[in-house]
Amino acid sequence: MKEVDYKQLLEQKGLKKTKVRMTLIRHFVHLDHAQSYSDLQAALVKELDKSTLYRNLTSFEQAGIIHRINDHSGVAKYAFGESPIEGDDHAHFVCECCETVYCMETPAPGEFNVPEGFKTNKVQTIIRGICADC
Repeated sequence: MKEVDYKQLLEQKGLKKTKVRMTLIRHFVHLDHAQSYSDLQAALVKELDKSTLYRNLTSFEQAGIIHRINDHSGVAKYAFGESPIEGDDHAHFVCECCETVYCMETPAPGEFNVPEGFKTNKVQTIIRGICADC
């Protein structure tokens, strides 16, 4: 389990330390996989209403506390940790059975030969397979 000083993290990112934000960070830190908005809403229904959850997800993403994952399912997933930046891209594993998305600790290959005149801004690697739970 990750050891995170929630209050310090919010302070470093320039966000107010509210009960809602502390609850949301605590939830993300204790997850081992990404979650959709619907997953988060269901898990935190007692603590957060829909608009509060959406506003805080947006704030967390902009501050780099979480990152959004496009696994090509049509539903965005969110995971704890900064969005990969150039030179720090990482892969995501998508289970084809349960559709759970995991951030992979091993960085994805960053060198690609793109056609002349093309500029790469971000590389997102999706690895598909079956997770250990399935």
